[in-house]
Amino acid sequence: MGEKARLGPGRASRLRNEFWREFGYHHGHVRVRNRPSVFALESTNLCNLRCVMCPRGEPDVMDRSLGSMSDEVLDRILDEARFFDDPCYFHWFGEPLLHPRLFEQIERAKSRGVPNLAISTNATLLDADRARSILESRLDTLVISIDGATKEVYERVRLSGLHEYEQVVENARRFLAARRAMAIARPRTILSIIVMDETEPDLVEFRRLWERAGADEVQFKPFHTWASQVDGVIELATAADRARASIPRRNPCRFLWESVVIAWNGLVVPCCNDYDAKEVLGDLKVQSLDEIWNGERIQRLRRDELAGCNDSTLCAGCTQAPGHTRQRLWPIRR
Repeated sequence: MGEKARLGPGRASRLRNEFWREFGYHHGHVRVRNRPSVFALESTNLCNLRCVMCPRGEPDVMDRSLGSMSDEVLDRILDEARFFDDPCYFHWFGEPLLHPRLFEQIERAKSRGVPNLAISTNATLLDADRARSILESRLDTLVISIDGATKEVYERVRLSGLHEYEQVVENARRFLAARRAMAIARPRTILSIIVMDETEPDLVEFRRLWERAGADEVQFKPFHTWASQVDGVIELATAADRARASIPRRNPCRFLWESVVIAWNGLVVPCCNDYDAKEVLGDLKVQSLDEIWNGERIQRLRRDELAGCNDSTLCAGCTQAPGHTRQRLWPIRR
């Protein structure tokens, strides 16, 4: 692999890719010229909590096999993908700190040119040793997800017989204190909470608590309906989110023109809502990302999405797909 590939795309390359992404979407192309942004690599889908709003939680409706990404699959991805400035999340479902080679793989990804690598952790395993490993790594962004500002709310949302609210909070506080003591800015650390009916009363206190503790950002994450694939989960959302989720999407989903998610075993899917890999676009163990990105499966999805008849298992009921009214753009002058 050459020096340019190792260092990742430059600004001109990123801008060119953004242009062709917009051009393909707005002109309704089913075969596109841009490369996909890799939104997430699934380090593992093993998890130690059973959160009420998660398909991997309670009840556990995920049917696909459990495992962790191997070095071979990761290397294949790093050979195939181009990574841009937005965070590439080294997690999807599961708790990344359960991966036995997480820190070796973070170094592997950074050494191959991933400019902004992120993980999200539930902080149950963020003990002093793992905190030090994160701080000594080249990880760019860390999201610590704690759904609640009180013991009662947290333990109703994140079901566990082993991990208590007090310990999770202490783990996060200790990490922030250790980063402050080392006088370093990386990883950028975000404390997040999912906005749902159960957590909405805690939002103000959550922001106060973690801003005082030294978080770089406090993030209120929107509630996921998982493309309406999980029965009953919408009832956990706020009343406003339930109302929005009842409105059918009006524009083609941009995800089909801009990004992919890659599961721990190399399967490529269109978006993070595809928790069971129902709409597999291809397999990086036997195909290139370029082949998958303009392959027959995704071209069919784009064609159906443009025609307003995308009845795939993943997309048919989705009301959260990002999209815009399409406007024809001028081509690049050469």
